[in-house]
Amino acid sequence: MEVFGSIHLFVLIWIGVAVLWSLRLAYRKRGAAADDSVRLVLTVAGWAMILVGILGTAMQAFIWGAPFSWIVILAIIIMAVGRYRGAENRTLLWCLAAAAERGIPLEQAARAYSLERSDELGLRSARLADLLEGGTPLSLALAETRVRLPLDTLVAVRIGIETGDLGAALAKVAKYDDDADTLLRSIFEKVFYLGVVANVLIAILTFIMLKIVPVFAKMFEEFELELPRMTQWLVALAEFFVGFWFLLFPFLVWIPVFLMVGLLHYIGWLPRNLPLINWFVLRLDGGLVMRCLALSVKQQRPLPEMIWLLARLYPKSSVRKRLTRAGNALNNGEHWCQALRRAKLLRPSDVAILTAAERSGNLEWALEEMADSSIRRLAYRLRLALNVLFPAVLFIFGMFIGFVVVSLFMPLVSLIQGLS
Repeated sequence: MEVFGSIHLFVLIWIGVAVLWSLRLAYRKRGAAADDSVRLVLTVAGWAMILVGILGTAMQAFIWGAPFSWIVILAIIIMAVGRYRGAENRTLLWCLAAAAERGIPLEQAARAYSLERSDELGLRSARLADLLEGGTPLSLALAETRVRLPLDTLVAVRIGIETGDLGAALAKVAKYDDDADTLLRSIFEKVFYLGVVANVLIAILTFIMLKIVPVFAKMFEEFELELPRMTQWLVALAEFFVGFWFLLFPFLVWIPVFLMVGLLHYIGWLPRNLPLINWFVLRLDGGLVMRCLALSVKQQRPLPEMIWLLARLYPKSSVRKRLTRAGNALNNGEHWCQALRRAKLLRPSDVAILTAAERSGNLEWALEEMADSSIRRLAYRLRLALNVLFPAVLFIFGMFIGFVVVSLFMPLVSLIQGLS
């Protein structure tokens, strides 16, 4: 029966793949249609069959950990889809930027892009073209078509629309930092790995303490022997955690929250105004501000004008407040470097270098270099913390597993010695 169930699940997966592939072939010549409800229903049905087949296969393959395997598989699928959609959204935006640089109307570029695609992005591109033809601003049109953009790209789009130079804004501001993104993904993957190991270890240890250790204790009691000291420590440790479980509550809450934040970051759905996250990535916000100022220098615009523009358009309210304080300081006659320093968007070393570059006429180059350097420094610090903490946590896990193994092996040695 299990074999036939597995065959049915594989058939379900292949039916879903066949439905999606048939839709792709059928709509390749017809182009994208924004109001094609039949295509939408069939697409959802195809993906649903694939997902049900994968989860059913995981349940049969890992029957002892089916719910946990479902969570892992769903997380992998969501992350893969999120990364794919993020890359596709960037592709669409760069096509629009290339059209803007060459004087091609954006609605024509979006329409041409939709005709080249027969997937969901083609449908959204067609809807985007309709909105642009109706006079909707690009930023609002992107929001209505659910084209979610990373923070740097969103800032570039808003600044580019206001300054009338979308291509230059994307080239200057929306620089995809693959090193920082790879590092963040590495941190999330390692924490996810440690979370999986910790959960498996807790499950195994719970089974041992409920099923095996009581048998050892009963056997030693019948033979009038005393449990080894390490086994007694293991029992005492388990009783301590059972009695004072609330001491682990912050850890048990923090790990799922961290994993959820990492998952949201992976798929691009992370809210932009989380207090702790805002403080942690403030250096990244400062780098984006410096890139926008470099664009202002290139366009020969006054820097205070760009600071006030960012104070109005920046996606994060916490950074908008800092930029507003910096703008008020500029109105009071303070130098722009010192104003941004007071707003904690520049460091003292940044102020010294940018002030010297402004006097020598190399301000645009210095702003770009300091922005990239700021992001690189944050990446280096994260990498250092990761390289130190991850081996340390693995060592602690290994020591604890070794302690449990020895604690369970010693009763067998003591029992053999006591009976011989």
